[in-house]
Amino acid sequence: MDKTTQKAFKLLREVKSVTFAIVNNGQTAARIIDVMLVKKDGHFLKAVSLRKLFMKKKSHSSSGQGELRVYFYGRHNTMEINGHYLLDTLKQAIEINSILPHEEELASFFADEIRSLGLEPEWHVVSPGRPNVYVTADLGSSDDMLLLTGHLDTVGVAANWETNPFEAVESEGRLYGLGVLDMKAGLVCALAAFKALLEGSRIHGKLGKVAFAATVDEEGFGIGAKALLETDYGNSAGILLTEPTGGMAPFGVVPLGETGKVLYKLQVSGKTTHGFRPERGHNAVEAASKIVAALDKLHMRTHPVYGRGNYSTLKIEGGYKEYAIIVPESCEVVITRLTIPGESRDTAVADMRRLTDSLDLDCTVSIETPAPYYEPFLIDTKSTFATSFRNAYHATLGSQPTFAFKRGISDANIYVTDGGIPTIVYGPNGRGIHECNEYVEIDSLMPVAQILADSCINYFQMV
Repeated sequence: MDKTTQKAFKLLREVKSVTFAIVNNGQTAARIIDVMLVKKDGHFLKAVSLRKLFMKKKSHSSSGQGELRVYFYGRHNTMEINGHYLLDTLKQAIEINSILPHEEELASFFADEIRSLGLEPEWHVVSPGRPNVYVTADLGSSDDMLLLTGHLDTVGVAANWETNPFEAVESEGRLYGLGVLDMKAGLVCALAAFKALLEGSRIHGKLGKVAFAATVDEEGFGIGAKALLETDYGNSAGILLTEPTGGMAPFGVVPLGETGKVLYKLQVSGKTTHGFRPERGHNAVEAASKIVAALDKLHMRTHPVYGRGNYSTLKIEGGYKEYAIIVPESCEVVITRLTIPGESRDTAVADMRRLTDSLDLDCTVSIETPAPYYEPFLIDTKSTFATSFRNAYHATLGSQPTFAFKRGISDANIYVTDGGIPTIVYGPNGRGIHECNEYVEIDSLMPVAQILADSCINYFQMV
């Protein structure tokens, strides 16, 4: 143990009733019982006054690394999160393949975890082999329900993984595995928070209904979230969705809102002829390539909060099925577009039509907007639900959350715009979503679970 860490442990022994501590020096992480030491490169947290709960001690490191700052946050209105349970459960979840549409085995795993808590889960088959899993704990007299949730499915395995993507590999404070960040870590944080509330006997009878849900198909068409809205869980007063947004201040942000999404499917139709006499035909592939090359001229509006959306070409398919020297008469182009308030299916189609018309193509272009389609949304950061979250965040991390616009979509778009349910998106830190070597930062897990549980307590104390 280096001298810096020895000093940290000495300071920790002087403090009673510690939730966790952050050490502002060094590069490694250490843990003792329910105390977490996170040592970053000298700039992880500033000294923040947390009323009388905040305690700060300083010492100079004899190792020559500069000033050591340790921040202690005392327990206040918080639930005990079982860190060992959280990490062990996450490691088990990583090792279960849930690449969509094969979520059933992971759903069974969460159902068994719920049974181990003494409750019987609800098994909602959304489509064959694709179940949502729900459970509710009645913790008081309030009729309101808060829902902790995330999705079961992951995308496929990218190339160039350095470890087995279906093996939980822990290294240098990170946990690697397919879908660990998007979003098995957040889903397990939600379950750990639910477990803490269920087992926290001192708060029983003082809250309301707290629920947990694990849903399918977020990476696809959102059929799991849409199915949830058709159940009693669609009447939730608020949803805490644990997509990875960055669980530790000051680097993480909480989405103030998310963009919408339009999917373009362009069918370009030309005229076939012999490939040696291309002037006699109309080449659909070449026309399609001109559209893709001109996408930077697609009209994109600007919003004072959201800024601008974006676009990305996902697929171009045309030409022969088996080799033949013919001018291709058809080509399909699929483009995804993120939208902002003021943009809709109709405006998106009109924008694309203006673009294709301006290119003077010798082919015809049909424009479709198939599913999935999402509307953008904003949250009310001053609502009772958001205030309960802000207070929990501040009590745990010592600073107010940074609300910022997020370019992207999630099941929150469905919950807010289709279900009318206030939804806060908040989850752990990490990197590599939809990439190889995806990981979650282990030190971000406990704060996320703590904030989820405490947000529920705060909410029911305010309503």
